[in-house]
Amino acid sequence: LSSGIFFLELLSAVEPRVVNWNLVTKGESDDEKKLNATYIISVARKLGCSIFLLPEDIMEVNQKMILTLAASIMYWSLQQQGEDASDSFPSPAGTATTTTPEASPAPSVCGEDESSSLGGELSNLSVDDATSDTTVSSQLESEGALVGDEL
Repeated sequence: LSSGIFFLELLSAVEPRVVNWNLVTKGESDDEKKLNATYIISVARKLGCSIFLLPEDIMEVNQKMILTLAASIMYWSLQQQGEDASDSFPSPAGTATTTTPEASPAPSVCGEDESSSLGGELSNLSVDDATSDTTVSSQLESEGALVGDEL
């Protein structure tokens, strides 16, 4: 873990083209470990991960900070999978929208489609704005009076 190779492999697994392996060292000396750790942080930030650790945390194998790094990479990977899944479901037969069973109206008992019968009823309705405004305002005033009386 202190050499950083594991995290570079992890980053490469979630996004194969993100790691330039020509820049990676073997991580045998402290200087090489620091270069790898700095590169890990750079690559993770490039992906869009939230990074809270320093290169020294990777070199010293600071368990909690390494856990936050792994969690951040995992969270980024899951977000990408979610975005890919929503983009990969094309609509059937070239239509722009589909209906789900929850969104479709239930069949009526009479065998008539409720959406067509409701549409007819709604088109025949009219609203008198003056009457509805005074009714609502009088209801609010009476409720306000009740609330004021209770206090």
